[in-house]
Amino acid sequence: MKGLEANLRSVQGRIVSAASRAGRDPDEITLVAVTKTRSPTIIRAAYDLGLRHFG
Repeated sequence: MKGLEANLRSVQGRIVSAASRAGRDPDEITLVAVTKTRSPTIIRAAYDLGLRHFG
């Protein structure tokens, strides 16, 4: 699941950068993981990495 962790860190970094450019607090932004085609194993790994919002 190293790829998942790297992707999550990348997205979180992009959120921080975009929030900074927009003059917003990154903590006000909710990352929602799209799980429609993902296995329960992958979803659990995402949860274990700290994601709490799934759709």
